[in-house]
Amino acid sequence: MRRKLVVLATSSVLALATSPSLAQTAASPATPPEGAQTNIAGSTPAAAQDAAVTNDQSPVNNPDAEGTQDIVVTGLRQSLRSAQAIKRNSVQQVDSIVASDIGKLPDVALSDTAARIPGVQVDRSGGEANRVLIRGLPDFATTYNGREIFTAESRAVALQDFPAGAIAAIEVFKTTTADMVEGGLAGEVNVRSRKPFDFDGFEVAGSAWGQYQTRSKDLTPNGNLLVTDRWDTGIGEVGALLNFSYTSLHYLDSTQSNTDFIAAPTIQPGNAAARFPDIQRITFGEGRRSRPSLNGALQWRPQPGLEFYAEGLWQGFRNKVSDRETSVPLYSRGTDAAGAPLTTYTDVVYGTGNVVDRATVVNPNRPEGFQGATYGKTDTYQYAVGGKYDGDAFHLSADIARTASTFTNSIFSFDTAYAAPTTVAFDTGLTSGTPSFTLAGVDPASASTYIFRGFFDRQQIARGRDWQARVDGSWDTGNDILTKIEAGFRYVDRNARYEDGDRYAYVEGQRLPLSAVPVSYAVGPSGFPDDAGNGLRRYYTPTYGSIRGNVDALRAFVGFPEGAPPPNPAATYRSNETSYAGYGQVRYAFGTGIRVDGAIGVRVVATTLDLTGTSISGTTATPINATTKYTDWLPNASARIRLTDTLQLRLSATKTRSRPGFGQYNPAVNAGSIPGCEFDPVTSQILPASQNPAGSSCIRNGSSGNPNLKPLKSDNYDISLEYYLSRSGQIAVAAFRRDLNGFISNYQVPATDENGYTLNITTPFNSGAGRIQGAEALFTTFLDFDGLPTWAKAFGIDANVTYLDAKTGVPGELGGSIAQTPILGVSKWTYNIAGIYENGGFSTRLSYNYRSGYRSTLQFRAPDTFTENVRGIGRLDLSASYDIVKNLTLTADWTNILAKPYRSDLTYTYGPASPYAGANVTLPRAIRYEESVVSAGVRFRF
Repeated sequence: MRRKLVVLATSSVLALATSPSLAQTAASPATPPEGAQTNIAGSTPAAAQDAAVTNDQSPVNNPDAEGTQDIVVTGLRQSLRSAQAIKRNSVQQVDSIVASDIGKLPDVALSDTAARIPGVQVDRSGGEANRVLIRGLPDFATTYNGREIFTAESRAVALQDFPAGAIAAIEVFKTTTADMVEGGLAGEVNVRSRKPFDFDGFEVAGSAWGQYQTRSKDLTPNGNLLVTDRWDTGIGEVGALLNFSYTSLHYLDSTQSNTDFIAAPTIQPGNAAARFPDIQRITFGEGRRSRPSLNGALQWRPQPGLEFYAEGLWQGFRNKVSDRETSVPLYSRGTDAAGAPLTTYTDVVYGTGNVVDRATVVNPNRPEGFQGATYGKTDTYQYAVGGKYDGDAFHLSADIARTASTFTNSIFSFDTAYAAPTTVAFDTGLTSGTPSFTLAGVDPASASTYIFRGFFDRQQIARGRDWQARVDGSWDTGNDILTKIEAGFRYVDRNARYEDGDRYAYVEGQRLPLSAVPVSYAVGPSGFPDDAGNGLRRYYTPTYGSIRGNVDALRAFVGFPEGAPPPNPAATYRSNETSYAGYGQVRYAFGTGIRVDGAIGVRVVATTLDLTGTSISGTTATPINATTKYTDWLPNASARIRLTDTLQLRLSATKTRSRPGFGQYNPAVNAGSIPGCEFDPVTSQILPASQNPAGSSCIRNGSSGNPNLKPLKSDNYDISLEYYLSRSGQIAVAAFRRDLNGFISNYQVPATDENGYTLNITTPFNSGAGRIQGAEALFTTFLDFDGLPTWAKAFGIDANVTYLDAKTGVPGELGGSIAQTPILGVSKWTYNIAGIYENGGFSTRLSYNYRSGYRSTLQFRAPDTFTENVRGIGRLDLSASYDIVKNLTLTADWTNILAKPYRSDLTYTYGPASPYAGANVTLPRAIRYEESVVSAGVRFRF
């Protein structure tokens, strides 16, 4: 019997332009064949899925078994069908979105698409999703066509670096098998590219669209183009493909915030006790981000069952960041020579106890600000060659790949100060819910308001290189119970290097007007809505282009030597990591009425890490040359119990581990901002604590790695029940538990710098024992039910919900591993619901994503602690398309329709020795108005 795929003229572009496995599972049977198993990231997925398709001989799914069967393929409906087939036939617990679905979602970056998958949570800023968690964990392996990929010195590649239009599918594996790449505590995210053998012959397809960003008020171009062909030649079948993608976004996030420190001064007049944030800020996070990408593939099939390939990928990332900020100190300037207060407080309104709700500060320390001009660039290349042989019973595949990634980043900050103190009326947000301030007697849009405070110059370079090779083999035994034996080997040699150099020129004591500095100025834009922004929505500031265009003149103006700052040996490290992995695994199947199949295996990984860096203690630098060796045994066992043709139960138990990032090992302290600190106008050095009017409010922030980090390990248990309503309909529920040991979290701990000031250092620690447990539910279907009218069958629903209970022990260095605290960044609840309509060439999808509140920060300021908690937030997106003709589609998207702001709150918990013990403070921390995007374009295929 020969199957014919019929592609209807729907709004999907490249509905079948997927990898072989996805193209085959698009027509997956409603009832999987006896013993059929698939492992999408494994060594021979195509062969397994070929079997799953060609063995489908059920009358229901073969209405024309004697002739040619037409499989009708449509856009969103077909996407749900393909994702269902992948989930249903896989050995692992996996959820996926295939290309036709991704193309129809309002997503430019793959991270936004991932947020719609059950169990996935994301943070958002800068117009896109960034930090991705799978079932509460950020530690997952990222692979590209089954091989590991990363950027520069990091362990993985950011999912948002994959433009959604350039891939065939995203597959999120929540459980693992022995043949999968190790390194993912939470599982693996595999990104699939398109291959020439996915197509019948010559194809040209792509899309072009424009994006209007509603806060930056800018229009940016985007597009992708794919060209592919295949030929029958004298040496066999040959195919070639090229796919280019370009995405860009001009974002503007606007934030008003309280500082993360609650001061407890005695204010004047009256020597009144008070508690309030010591600084308020208004921040504009603006930038222009672009991602060019090019991938290509060659395939050669000299004979059936034998195939060779060569693949190449270039991913580019360009990020122009024009961030700026104004900070308004609220603390006192101290006293004059006669002991009279320089700063007074009027109109003070208290909330609970002595916590200030709002007040006016007369003559506080002068406000200050900065204008940033950062340019970051990443280029990642991956080349691979390999082949596979599929015999009657024996299957063999091999792959060799080279990855090279370089990141460069130059950060310039033009710092200003107000020429004189002013009067500040502030609202902590205790009652209003929004921190805000207004300034009296100054014009923020006037150059005369400011003087030049200083210039910051920083250069970063990170490089990552690796060779990776693997060989996988399997044997179909022909035995009814022990159906397959699998084994393989993988070798990786990875190098990482990081260099960082910076310098700062503080010149406030020279009282230089802005006109003296060799840059040009403008009044910057504001992304605040009309009713927000503290009265400081727009102000006078240097332009991004003039700072970068005149950097040599700026360096000379402040007295820096020519050229970029040299690398700081204390911030430089090199790492080499080699690993050898081998695995063995068996597949089994038994039963007649109730059928059971699964996999049992073990992966053994031996790792050696060599680290060269510098440890800093006070002013003493000590070189570090450390070698760490360890071996991991990672067993797995899974079972799929098919209770009926449409109902199946999955069970799995696995052990996973995740290595720390290379940068997390580096012990050097990088000291950053110095809010509230005053400088000596002659020496340009920070004043000693005894002479600084800011007193203890002068706090420096910094970061450091931890060379003592250990790999994080987890014992994982999963169970799921799946019911398949139809080819596009399913109901699934899952429960899971992760018993963690050594979870890595960043904590802020206090130290003392050389001037006697507090230095808050953010450092990673291995936490004590912890656990993540939770549940997921999924319901997806088109209304293809008997008895419903035809018009109703054009509607569909795609909904899922996730519950997480995540806790970990506090590190022993910070108070003992017995204490349990919520894992940072993890929400208890996440849900997605999408309404779908597809009929007559018109397709639309309205999607709502909600994430409940979570703790984002835990800081230890002995004897007190500070936590920041982010409030829950929902997001609504719309995607629509219409087929003008068979291969030409108009598209329109609108993201972040509700435009609800990000909000967080700070809670300052006083220790037992504090006079405020038992009277904790909770105030709004930040409110951020994020980018919304409207886009329109066209898709084509011929």
